[in-house]
Amino acid sequence: MLRERVIRYRGESILVKFHVDRCTHVAECLMGLPDVFDTRKRPWINPDQASADEVAEVVLRCPTGALHFQRLDGGQEESIPRYNTLALEENGPIYARGNIEVKSAAGDAIVRDTRLAFCRCGASKHMPLCDNRHGLVDYEEDGRMKPLISAAPGVVADGERLTVTLATDGPLLLSGPVEILDSNGIVGFRGTRCAICRCGATKNSPFCDGGHTAIHFRSG
Repeated sequence: MLRERVIRYRGESILVKFHVDRCTHVAECLMGLPDVFDTRKRPWINPDQASADEVAEVVLRCPTGALHFQRLDGGQEESIPRYNTLALEENGPIYARGNIEVKSAAGDAIVRDTRLAFCRCGASKHMPLCDNRHGLVDYEEDGRMKPLISAAPGVVADGERLTVTLATDGPLLLSGPVEILDSNGIVGFRGTRCAICRCGATKNSPFCDGGHTAIHFRSG
């Protein structure tokens, strides 16, 4: 499994887990509940400054999975989203939501989650996840896709798993029902198999075009 630093902040009714290495400072938590999430204070998370329902709702806005929660009051835990989706961020990562399992090239489970941010610039030190280095390397890719033109019904089934396999020094190999949305929220792909670039060299974003070979990409 992926080695991660996790800090737990326990309140009376809810426990908030902070996966340190996943945080890319999107700040949904800071904007959503500034009394609970305040980086100027220590500890920076105080779950008792709002109701457990309010804390849970804001935690679920975190697109990277850096924040998770555990209810201590018998309240509803996080459920698996109905659809598996990948959303392209302009000049940034791929935000994934759904029933997601990431596997190594050898088939070993690395991480299972409902929210993850995958690196697509090739610079992350926390592969395959984004660690915000796209800003440091001035990664530029607008995240636009051609709209999907299809009258066929969606293939995304409730709760069905999306498996993401890390090809050695290569792309993310997706297997399972998934929709890919561009940076404007337009559906550009709907299917069950594709290969997603994570080296930053593709000319057919977000799909792999073999560019990792030309730049001698190493996935670490």
